[in-house]
Amino acid sequence: MSAEIVDLHSHVLPGVDDGARDLAEALSALKALQEQGVQKVIATPHFRASLLERRSRADARLALFDEAYDELTEALAESDLEIALGRACEFKLDAPVADLSDPRLRLEGGPAVLVEFGSFQLPPFAGNQLKAVVDAGWLPVLAHPERYFGIETAFDRVARWVADGTALQVNARSLAGGYGSAPRQIAAELLARGWVTCVASDYHAMGVPEWPPALTLLQSAVAPVSSAGDEPVESGEEWIRQLVSENPRRLISGEPGKPVEGRSVDLGVAGSSRGRRRR
Repeated sequence: MSAEIVDLHSHVLPGVDDGARDLAEALSALKALQEQGVQKVIATPHFRASLLERRSRADARLALFDEAYDELTEALAESDLEIALGRACEFKLDAPVADLSDPRLRLEGGPAVLVEFGSFQLPPFAGNQLKAVVDAGWLPVLAHPERYFGIETAFDRVARWVADGTALQVNARSLAGGYGSAPRQIAAELLARGWVTCVASDYHAMGVPEWPPALTLLQSAVAPVSSAGDEPVESGEEWIRQLVSENPRRLISGEPGKPVEGRSVDLGVAGSSRGRRRR
């Protein structure tokens, strides 16, 4: 597969969260991503909406991100790596009001923001939280929906989130089987329903990124499709490109992702469970 991977979810900033612990580990993580075909990666360290209730705490955390990003950017420029680096945050919706006006919270400062729910639990009012982000003028990109407890019984809610303007980002490691069979099956169902906007790694700089087995699984859904009459049929490679390259680029540039048709993947394709951290 020749898709140019744009990975909009990673934890590669040194020493700021549960990702890369120092600069050496951050550079190793970027090398690992590049070796698996990633051409651009967005560093998205964890940030809680509740921090904004005390602005001094929020400013201190964002200043820590600034320092780490500058350090990694400088080191990357002096290395022989060719991967491009951008920044944002993985914004935890743990407060009823979320002020996203600071551009450092959003994907390269544009209107799209990578969001998550706390403790891998699906909140009762998750839809309200996502709609509040949309109503404020932002484009929520929900990280790893397949990993939230209870999501498999809430597909009617997921359909409303998507209809209301939320993009869904599935983890490559989920497709690879690295979190177990349940997240993998849910990710496959989300793909089959055409609700997934993009795939990203959520790489925490431990073990290896899961792009090769994830792409293998996606390729299981790209068998030639015959068209009826003169109706155009989206090619399999174009389908994958939308998920790993085109839509991530669109979200980073502030455009909504293009709708991706539903396709069934073959869960019999061998996965991988490499990597030492659950996150």
